[in-house]
Amino acid sequence: MQLNRHTRLPPALADIGPREIRRVFPKPALIEIAGERERPLFVSAMLHGNETTSFHVLQALARRYADARPPRSLQIFVGNVEAAEAGLRHLPGQPDFNRIWADGDSAHHRLVADVVAAAKAAEPIASIDIHNNSGANPYYGCVNALRPADLHLAALFSDIGVYYRNPATTQSTAFSAFCPAVTVECGQSGERDGIDQAIQLVEDAMRLDGFPDHAPGASRQKLYETVGAVKVDPEASFSFGEPGSDIVFRGDLETLNFAEIEQGSVWAISARDPDSLRVVNEHGDILTGRFLEPRSGGLVLRQAITPAMLTRDRAIIRDDCLCYFMRRL
Repeated sequence: MQLNRHTRLPPALADIGPREIRRVFPKPALIEIAGERERPLFVSAMLHGNETTSFHVLQALARRYADARPPRSLQIFVGNVEAAEAGLRHLPGQPDFNRIWADGDSAHHRLVADVVAAAKAAEPIASIDIHNNSGANPYYGCVNALRPADLHLAALFSDIGVYYRNPATTQSTAFSAFCPAVTVECGQSGERDGIDQAIQLVEDAMRLDGFPDHAPGASRQKLYETVGAVKVDPEASFSFGEPGSDIVFRGDLETLNFAEIEQGSVWAISARDPDSLRVVNEHGDILTGRFLEPRSGGLVLRQAITPAMLTRDRAIIRDDCLCYFMRRL
């Protein structure tokens, strides 16, 4: 699989829409732009083709630095342009571009291995991976290491931070091995506030000379840890508030993102059997029994939890997960 190389963001990027991205990037691309400070900031964009905030960030950078050097050098990876053209997370038969950053032998794995090698050689000051949620969520930053630098990078974006280790195949997990790294979740695609907040994070990070040696305080950052992904049995049918399915969730499920749900609350109104839902940690261990118990035809929470990334998007639920269970750190 071909990785195209560029030394600037094409000017034509400023005048197209997300689904026209292949007019300027026909293949996945690595753009390396010289700036006032030599060590680059790494920015990862369009790993999911239907998440458009990163596209608008690239547009803003193309316009602002068309005739000027950025305050810091940039390395920008533009990922799944074919899926972006189709407006999909990924095309049928493609892997998820944010699940290929660990060892693997496919052409996609080799592509991102080249990106990682180029980034390591450049010694980036930090890495920012820009994403959107399919469901209603606040803006938040995700880290894979509880180091002061990573936490400060996340706090530049939002006062809500999430520490996760599952899945271990994401871009930020790979980059956290050699630089501070954050994944920013910028709300739903097209939200102007999310776009502006992501642009401001990139601008702020380009102007950093370094990071403090202490983590942000609790008054500045509410930090959560994911303890498991909630997955739906591929053979089970599900619905939101409508009876007749193997699993029936609340119709207002998305409103529960980042809300603490009390022990004893009904999570699924009905379930075919206790294995219809599984809670899986980063090692693949099944933790369902710690969190959910069957009771009166439903699944009830055995302990208080805080969910994140709840979605009603059926394709994402089938392809990835329903949500993540978290606890406050």
